[in-house]
Amino acid sequence: MFWRLSLGGETIFMPQRFNYIDFSEEITSDPKHKAILSTDRYTNTEFMQSEWDKIWTKTWLFAGLVSDIQEVGDFFVYDIGRESIIVTRNEAKKISAFYNVCQHRGNKILSLECGSVNKVSCPYHGWTYKLNGKLEKIPDVELFNQRFSCDEKSLKPVRVETWAGLVFINMTEESASLETFLGPIIDQLNPYHFENMKLVKHQTVSLETNWKTVRDNFLEQYHVDFIHPQHASFVDCCDANNDMWPFGHTRTMVLSPVINPRYSMPEEPPDFMSQYLNGLELDPKDFIGKVPEIREAIQKQKRVIGKKLGFDYSEFTDDQVSDVLQYDIFPNIFMTIHPERLWIFGPKPHHSDPNKCSFSKWTLQIPKNKIRDDKRGLELLPGSSDYAYPKDRAKHEIFSREDVVEGRNSMTITIDQDIHYLNDMQAGMHSRGFEAAVLNNDEERVQHFHNWVDNWLSKDSLWSKISNFK
Repeated sequence: MFWRLSLGGETIFMPQRFNYIDFSEEITSDPKHKAILSTDRYTNTEFMQSEWDKIWTKTWLFAGLVSDIQEVGDFFVYDIGRESIIVTRNEAKKISAFYNVCQHRGNKILSLECGSVNKVSCPYHGWTYKLNGKLEKIPDVELFNQRFSCDEKSLKPVRVETWAGLVFINMTEESASLETFLGPIIDQLNPYHFENMKLVKHQTVSLETNWKTVRDNFLEQYHVDFIHPQHASFVDCCDANNDMWPFGHTRTMVLSPVINPRYSMPEEPPDFMSQYLNGLELDPKDFIGKVPEIREAIQKQKRVIGKKLGFDYSEFTDDQVSDVLQYDIFPNIFMTIHPERLWIFGPKPHHSDPNKCSFSKWTLQIPKNKIRDDKRGLELLPGSSDYAYPKDRAKHEIFSREDVVEGRNSMTITIDQDIHYLNDMQAGMHSRGFEAAVLNNDEERVQHFHNWVDNWLSKDSLWSKISNFK
C-alpha cells in the first residue's frame, strides 16, 4: 500500500509498491539492462528500424478478435508497419494467418479491413488461394516457362495463436509459444472470460508521436492529479500496487471506488459514487459520513445484484469485483479490466516515421444474453452505460487527434485528456533544450518497459534464448 509519513505536521508521500515477479528460474523479470530515455529512442529512424527488426517482427502481437472470424471464410487484415497480414477461418474451421501479398508479383491481395470470402483471390491477375493460404489456381498456367508446385508458391504463413477470444500473431516461426510469452497472466485473467464479451466500440486515432511516448503515458500515474482531475473522486492511484514481469509486461492495481488520499474526505458521496450506488440499488444517503465504506459495500452488493441478473461473480476476489486492473502486455496493448467490461488499447508504430503512430481502442462488454434485465445490466457496467449493443459488428471509427480535441470523437474523457498532450510531448523531444527523461520512483513501470526494450534489442535478448531452447 501507499506509505505516508508525517514530519513536523507535513504529510510526505512515499512511492507506490513495485513487485518483481519471475515467470520461472530461466524467465526472470530482470532484463539486465538500464535504459537511458534519451530523445533519440523516440525520434531516430535507425532506432525505429532496430525496433522493427528485433521487437515487432519477433514478439507476439495482439491482432484482433476471434469473434470477427467465427465462420469459414471470415477474415480480418492486421496491418502493422509495412506488413499486412490476413487472419482467416479456413476450410478446416481453424484459424490461419499469412502475409497479404500475392506470390506472383507481390500485389496486396485483400484491401478490405474485414469480411468473408470463399477463396483468397488476387484482384490483379487472379491467382487464387485456399483459406489456409495454399495456392489453388493460376490462370493460364501454361504461359509460365518456369515450373513450380503450388506448395512452393503458397502464401507465406504467419504464426497465429488464440487465448480468451483474442488473436495473436508472430512473424517469427521459431518463436516460443504465446503461453510462454504471457506466463501466469493467462491464469490470472481466465476468470474474466473475455471470449464471452461482445465488442461494442472500436476506435483508432492517428497521432504525431512515437509509439513509446504513448506507452509511457499509460505506464505511470504521476500525471493523473494534473490532467485527470475527475479521478480524485473514485480511484486511489497513490496506493497503486504494481507487478513487474519478464519481457516488459506489467500490471497495476488501483483501488476503486475510493477518494484520492491527497484530498480531504467528503461528507457525502461524490456524483460518480452516487450514480454507482444508485445503479446497484443502494441509497447514497446511507453513506453520508461513511464514504470510506462505499468500496466494501459495492463489492458485496455487486454479488447480490449479480445473482438477480444471472451474472456470476464467484470466480472473482473482492478486489477484482470493484477495483481497476490494468495489464500492460509488451509491446502493443494495455488491458483495463472489470468483470463486466474490457478495454484493449494501445499504439502501433508508423511504417516509416518515428514521430507518428496510430492508437486503437476496443471496448468489450458482457453481452445482453448474459443478463436478465438489460437496463440494470448496463448500469452494472462502470463507465460503460453510454455504449449500446450494436446489432452487427461495431463500426471501426477512424479519426484524428484534432477530432478528439475539438469534440467530434471521444475515447472517454480520460483517454481524450491523454491524447490532448501526447503530440506536445513528442514535439518536445526535438527541442535543443531537452536531452533525456528523468523519472521518479512512481514511474518505475516506464523504466521497466524501456529496460526491456533494450533487452529485446540486444544480441543476447532473453526472448531469443527462450525461443532457441523452447
